[in-house]
Amino acid sequence: MAQYLLEIGCEELPPKAVNVAREFLKEKINEIFFNFFQYHSPDNIEEFATPRRIGFLVKNLNEKQPPEKKVIIGPPAKVAVDDEGKFTKAALAFASKNNIPIEELKIIENEKGRYIGAEITKEGRNIKEVIEKELPEIISKIPFPKTMKWDNSGFRFSRPVRWIVSLLDNEVVPFKLGNITANKYTHLHRFMTSPVGRGEKKEIPEASNYEEITKMGFIIAKYDERKKAIETQIEGFANQINAKGIIDDELLDEVTNLTEFPVGIMGDFSPEYLVLPKEVIITVCKVHQRYFNFEKDGKLVPKFLAFSNNAVKDRDKVKEGYEKVLKARLEDALFFYEEDLKHNLEEFYPKLEGIQFHQKLGSMLDKVKRNGNIAVLIAENIGFKNIDDLKRANKLSKCDLLTEMVKEFDELQGIMGMHYALKQGEKEEVAKAIYEHYLPKTADDDLPQTDIGTVLALADKLDTVISFLSIGEKPKGASDPFAVRRAAIGIVRILVEKGLDIDLKQLLEDIKKNAKKSEILAFAKINSSWEVQFDENIIPEVLDFIKGRFVSYMKDKGYSTDIINSVVSTDDYNLYNLYLKIKTIQQFKKSKDFNDVMTVFKRVGKIIPENFESSFDETLLEKEEEKELYNKYLETKEKFEEEIKEKNYKNALENLLKMKPFIDKFFDNVMVMVKDEKIKNNRLSLLKMINDMFKKIADFTKITT
Repeated sequence: MAQYLLEIGCEELPPKAVNVAREFLKEKINEIFFNFFQYHSPDNIEEFATPRRIGFLVKNLNEKQPPEKKVIIGPPAKVAVDDEGKFTKAALAFASKNNIPIEELKIIENEKGRYIGAEITKEGRNIKEVIEKELPEIISKIPFPKTMKWDNSGFRFSRPVRWIVSLLDNEVVPFKLGNITANKYTHLHRFMTSPVGRGEKKEIPEASNYEEITKMGFIIAKYDERKKAIETQIEGFANQINAKGIIDDELLDEVTNLTEFPVGIMGDFSPEYLVLPKEVIITVCKVHQRYFNFEKDGKLVPKFLAFSNNAVKDRDKVKEGYEKVLKARLEDALFFYEEDLKHNLEEFYPKLEGIQFHQKLGSMLDKVKRNGNIAVLIAENIGFKNIDDLKRANKLSKCDLLTEMVKEFDELQGIMGMHYALKQGEKEEVAKAIYEHYLPKTADDDLPQTDIGTVLALADKLDTVISFLSIGEKPKGASDPFAVRRAAIGIVRILVEKGLDIDLKQLLEDIKKNAKKSEILAFAKINSSWEVQFDENIIPEVLDFIKGRFVSYMKDKGYSTDIINSVVSTDDYNLYNLYLKIKTIQQFKKSKDFNDVMTVFKRVGKIIPENFESSFDETLLEKEEEKELYNKYLETKEKFEEEIKEKNYKNALENLLKMKPFIDKFFDNVMVMVKDEKIKNNRLSLLKMINDMFKKIADFTKITT
């Protein structure tokens, strides 16, 4: 079995570019070598990725693809074979064109008829040919956010390429990237081997020797190993000071991709800076210096851990440098903090007029006013009474955008508002809501914990979705410049995970009614005079967009697509209700009676014509079975409606199941589609009444059995 080594050596890549190259190339390399693997296993491809090299060791390879057997279809037999059974000119031309000996032609029958054809064996490709032709092409297509040119070849990469290793076992398989031709020489650590700056040039005699050789040259080439080395050092230093390391996943990934041989160096900062909120210190360390922090009993310890890409001899000197730079940053942060505390947050409220939210959607002050109006409507919807504190939290929610600290560190928006509000004597729940109204910031972020924060977060995100869809800024593909998709996912998570009993459609209707008499800029189209024109048609678009995010959310939670679709296709716009229904049906699907019951439910749903308008008349019931079914419907409906109202969907479903024998009996003994239109429509109307009851849970015709 052969092994192939690829290494692209370059100047230091940005951390995110390392991940882009690693993920893209792994997928593409698996594709181009797929038919060369002797067997398929996750261990067939080992990946190496540092800021200075992207590499792969591809194992268990055949040097040639296995031959491929293929059937080639030619002209129809009636034109390719004459009455005497001999091949015609059409058959001979087909054989000649495809280099098929005439004796190998045969009649092939398929669903379209009888044809002339042949089974041919196509020789498998040689692995060297694939490497030489396809690897340069896929490397050139790595989707880096930015690329550059550095010589006259025109080749572009995130950073200049300095060497390439392309080795099949011990044989170089040459190809070119720009002016660089692949060979068997790598370069070791830039600073820990000679010559310093370039690193020792080292021959790789065999592809399988790569990891051993690079480790000897102070290169931890595997991302996961470097990441683990960093985590282990953080834990070790934390134990030394009897504290706990604060590991930010984003920072951990960045530091992993900034080093080839990470060496932790612990430093100190003056305890006087602990007067700053701990989020400020952590942000300063992370954003400006890429340092990790420590905490004990929930409070910061005045120490940090930096990572050097070099095992320097005089670590005290390096530590001194790290401390000096951090001190300057913390001094700036302390100055901003003290300056900000000289102002009351409320002073910044009118100045929000000077921050543009969007050119078609007004200022940040307009945004805050819209949020406030929507928040009050949500509060009324869920029976939340503390309106004064809600309005106060909303008024202060964006004020910290004008503070010096947030101007310097925009990551701290909301966080600083909370701290400044607490310092200035605001109620704790009001202060927390200033931070929480941004939550959740990501698909797996924390949710707001306070009631005010929950209502404000929902209002802020709902306004964002409504406003941007109103001006045609719907996300397209992966592009979502205004984070509209993220806001919709936040709405879904808040409604479902907080169990909020809100009918989105009704809420949007309430917003619509208030839009003209308040400053809600919802459902707006901007005309040439920049005046808001009311547009009610946006409601279905907003509902569809949010429901689309709900479907994705439920799929990610592991619920069956058919069950999700069956529930979402109903007229229920209460996402918490939809979640409970999906959960109930998914559990019911595990029961032994599921298939039988679904068959009955589907039978009722499918017999009703589309757009059928019912007109039921009890006096038109003729047969005993339809009378029994109607009486059972009336008996079931009352209990069913009570269970639906209480959200007891399991009990509601069990009530529906009690109708099964009556429905079976009806279909066995009653002809629905009779000639008498009145009788037919009356029977269809009875079934539609039953189906409408089913549809309060789901459209069961969409569930697969």
